[in-house]
Amino acid sequence: MCYLRTNILLMRYGFIFLLITCVFTATAQLTDKEIYDLKGGRVKPDNSFIYSLPYAKGSKFLLIQAYNSKMSHKNEISLDFKMKKGSKICAARAGVVTAVKADSDVGGLKDEYLSEGNHIIIKHNDGSEAMYWHLKKDGVLVAVGDTVTQGQHIGYSGNTGYTAFPHLHFQVFDAAGKNIATRFLTKKGIIYLRPGKYYRCIRN
Repeated sequence: MCYLRTNILLMRYGFIFLLITCVFTATAQLTDKEIYDLKGGRVKPDNSFIYSLPYAKGSKFLLIQAYNSKMSHKNEISLDFKMKKGSKICAARAGVVTAVKADSDVGGLKDEYLSEGNHIIIKHNDGSEAMYWHLKKDGVLVAVGDTVTQGQHIGYSGNTGYTAFPHLHFQVFDAAGKNIATRFLTKKGIIYLRPGKYYRCIRN
């Protein structure tokens, strides 16, 4: 009986370990050459804009998905920061607010939730736009037409729209509508972020 119980426990914990391994593997970077070169610092010189992390100075969050991750970012250049509902969201770059939604209080993995994500979209001076998604109900602190500064508190994170858990989805498109990678100021320097790591905001 003791031997059988031991085997059952081993099988159970073995399955949990396998599940965790699969999750982290799923959020790993793919072999997309452009992203691989960016992450490895092989693009010289890099004159792209330096973004602030999109949350409050001093706070730290886990990046659970990055560019082209297999879980839900396949062929998508975007970032998912895991954070509790009500965490402060800050503008990663100065600009003008072009769209907001704050009235949704639902979320989940059904197609009907695709249009239910509360969000803020900010247009920058070069025509690019940053999107902040899955905000909490009434968690938007800005209005269309507002000018915001880099680091300004603009809203609160939530779990609305097509989402499995509370997080911030951050994504940038250039003036031509192309989804682009963005580099950030971090404690380790100016880098492109990697999933599975915590990043603390050290905004100047």
